[in-house]
Amino acid sequence: MSKHSCAALVLRCIDFRIAPKNLSEMLTKAGMCHDGDYDLVSIAGAGKDLLSENSAERDFILKQISISKKLHDIKTVYVLMHDNCGAYGISDVTEEHGVQTNDLREIKRELSTAVQGVEVKGFIVKGVPTGMLSIEPVA
Repeated sequence: MSKHSCAALVLRCIDFRIAPKNLSEMLTKAGMCHDGDYDLVSIAGAGKDLLSENSAERDFILKQISISKKLHDIKTVYVLMHDNCGAYGISDVTEEHGVQTNDLREIKRELSTAVQGVEVKGFIVKGVPTGMLSIEPVA
Protein backbone atom coordinates (compact mmCIF):
# COMPACT_ATOMS: atom_id res chain seq x y z
CA MET A 1 0.00 0.00 0.00
CA SER A 2 1.38 3.42 -0.90
CA LYS A 3 1.71 5.97 1.83
CA HIS A 4 0.09 9.35 1.40
CA SER A 5 0.63 12.21 3.79
CA CYS A 6 -1.34 15.14 5.08
CA ALA A 7 -0.55 17.78 7.65
CA ALA A 8 -3.12 17.12 10.34
CA LEU A 9 -6.17 15.44 11.72
CA VAL A 10 -9.09 17.67 12.67
CA LEU A 11 -11.41 16.29 15.34
CA ARG A 12 -14.66 18.24 15.27
CA CYS A 13 -18.26 18.00 16.38
CA ILE A 14 -20.90 16.69 13.97
CA ASP A 15 -22.89 19.93 14.24
CA PHE A 16 -24.24 20.80 10.79
CA ARG A 17 -23.94 24.51 11.55
CA ILE A 18 -20.20 24.21 10.94
CA ALA A 19 -20.41 23.08 7.32
CA PRO A 20 -17.29 21.41 5.88
CA LYS A 21 -16.81 24.25 3.38
CA ASN A 22 -16.96 26.84 6.18
CA LEU A 23 -14.66 24.71 8.32
CA SER A 24 -12.03 24.51 5.57
CA GLU A 25 -12.19 28.25 4.95
CA MET A 26 -11.91 28.99 8.67
CA LEU A 27 -8.94 26.63 9.14
CA THR A 28 -7.16 28.12 6.13
CA LYS A 29 -7.73 31.71 7.33
CA ALA A 30 -6.37 30.75 10.76
CA GLY A 31 -3.25 29.29 9.09
CA MET A 32 -3.95 25.83 10.48
CA CYS A 33 -4.66 23.67 7.42
CA HIS A 34 -4.61 24.56 3.77
CA ASP A 35 -6.68 23.23 0.88
CA GLY A 36 -8.20 20.42 2.93
CA ASP A 37 -4.77 19.02 3.83
CA TYR A 38 -6.20 17.13 6.80
CA ASP A 39 -8.06 14.02 7.82
CA LEU A 40 -11.46 14.88 9.29
CA VAL A 41 -13.11 13.04 12.18
CA SER A 42 -16.60 14.24 13.10
CA ILE A 43 -18.30 12.95 16.24
CA ALA A 44 -20.82 14.39 18.67
CA GLY A 45 -19.04 16.59 21.20
CA ALA A 46 -15.69 16.40 19.38
CA GLY A 47 -12.99 15.37 21.85
CA LYS A 48 -15.36 15.16 24.81
CA ASP A 49 -15.34 11.36 24.51
CA LEU A 50 -11.58 11.32 25.06
CA LEU A 51 -12.37 12.15 28.68
CA SER A 52 -15.15 9.58 28.96
CA GLU A 53 -15.03 6.83 31.56
CA ASN A 54 -16.30 4.55 28.79
CA SER A 55 -13.12 3.13 27.30
CA ALA A 56 -14.87 2.23 24.01
CA GLU A 57 -15.63 5.90 23.35
CA ARG A 58 -12.05 6.93 24.09
CA ASP A 59 -10.56 4.03 22.13
CA PHE A 60 -12.64 4.86 19.04
CA ILE A 61 -11.12 8.34 18.80
CA LEU A 62 -7.60 7.13 19.58
CA LYS A 63 -7.95 4.54 16.82
CA GLN A 64 -8.85 7.23 14.28
CA ILE A 65 -5.85 9.33 15.29
CA SER A 66 -3.53 6.32 15.21
CA ILE A 67 -4.72 5.30 11.75
CA SER A 68 -4.23 8.85 10.48
CA LYS A 69 -0.73 8.92 11.97
CA LYS A 70 0.18 5.54 10.51
CA LEU A 71 -1.29 6.01 7.03
CA HIS A 72 -0.93 9.76 6.49
CA ASP A 73 1.94 10.71 8.80
CA ILE A 74 0.04 13.58 10.43
CA LYS A 75 2.05 16.01 12.53
CA THR A 76 -0.78 17.85 14.31
CA VAL A 77 -4.14 17.00 15.86
CA TYR A 78 -6.58 19.90 16.07
CA VAL A 79 -9.42 19.35 18.54
CA LEU A 80 -12.30 21.73 17.85
CA MET A 81 -15.06 22.38 20.37
CA HIS A 82 -17.78 24.92 19.64
CA ASP A 83 -20.17 27.20 21.44
CA ASN A 84 -23.82 26.18 21.84
CA CYS A 85 -22.85 22.49 21.77
CA GLY A 86 -25.71 20.06 22.39
CA ALA A 87 -23.34 17.31 23.53
CA TYR A 88 -22.31 19.52 26.44
CA GLY A 89 -25.86 20.73 27.09
CA ILE A 90 -24.74 23.81 29.02
CA SER A 91 -27.00 26.80 28.45
CA ASP A 92 -24.80 29.41 30.16
CA VAL A 93 -22.25 30.67 27.60
CA THR A 94 -19.59 31.50 30.18
CA GLU A 95 -19.93 28.17 31.95
CA GLU A 96 -19.80 26.24 28.66
CA HIS A 97 -16.66 28.11 27.61
CA GLY A 98 -14.99 27.34 30.95
CA VAL A 99 -15.87 23.65 30.83
CA GLN A 100 -14.72 23.29 27.21
CA THR A 101 -11.49 25.17 27.90
CA ASN A 102 -10.70 22.88 30.82
CA ASP A 103 -11.62 19.81 28.76
CA LEU A 104 -9.37 20.92 25.89
CA ARG A 105 -6.44 21.37 28.25
CA GLU A 106 -7.01 17.90 29.68
CA ILE A 107 -7.42 16.41 26.19
CA LYS A 108 -4.12 17.98 25.08
CA ARG A 109 -2.35 16.39 28.07
CA GLU A 110 -3.99 13.00 27.47
CA LEU A 111 -3.34 12.91 23.72
CA SER A 112 0.25 14.07 24.06
CA THR A 113 0.87 10.96 26.15
CA ALA A 114 -1.34 8.55 24.19
CA VAL A 115 -0.19 9.47 20.67
CA GLN A 116 3.54 10.04 20.29
CA GLY A 117 4.94 12.27 17.60
CA VAL A 118 2.01 14.62 17.08
CA GLU A 119 1.37 18.10 18.38
CA VAL A 120 -2.08 18.61 19.90
CA LYS A 121 -3.85 21.96 19.67
CA GLY A 122 -7.24 22.90 21.03
CA PHE A 123 -9.70 25.48 19.71
CA ILE A 124 -13.24 26.68 20.32
CA VAL A 125 -15.32 27.71 17.32
CA LYS A 126 -17.38 30.75 18.30
CA GLY A 127 -20.51 32.19 16.69
CA VAL A 128 -22.18 28.90 15.82
CA PRO A 129 -25.71 30.07 16.77
CA THR A 130 -25.42 33.13 14.50
CA GLY A 131 -23.33 31.63 11.68
CA MET A 132 -20.62 34.27 12.21
CA LEU A 133 -17.86 31.76 12.80
CA SER A 134 -14.48 32.50 14.31
CA ILE A 135 -11.90 30.30 15.96
CA GLU A 136 -10.26 30.84 19.33
CA PRO A 137 -7.13 28.96 20.44
CA VAL A 138 -7.02 27.40 23.90
CA ALA A 139 -3.58 27.41 25.49
